[in-house]
Amino acid sequence: MFELDVQSLRRIRLRFGSWHFRTWRSYWMRPPKGYRSPETIYEVVLLGEDNYVIAQLGAFFDLGTAERCLAQYDAARRDRMAINYVSVHSRLEDWEFDR
Repeated sequence: MFELDVQSLRRIRLRFGSWHFRTWRSYWMRPPKGYRSPETIYEVVLLGEDNYVIAQLGAFFDLGTAERCLAQYDAARRDRMAINYVSVHSRLEDWEFDR
């Protein structure tokens, strides 16, 4: 398995088989037993003043579905909406490893 995840110029993660290399905290480590990478979900949200989230209108596993959901709303309301990208872990231990 080979995986490259570039979160920013300072946060780069490379996974090669069972080895895990990254540019923050400890630089290399093996994932804990049973480790599962987080799922990325796409939330369609309604924004209020100062771009704060007021409500979540839907959450989907793929970006295309989230964009189709967003397109269903009229243009006036769509201007106050956005798509958020959220990583979801199934276990607390996986989240603590990725922090």
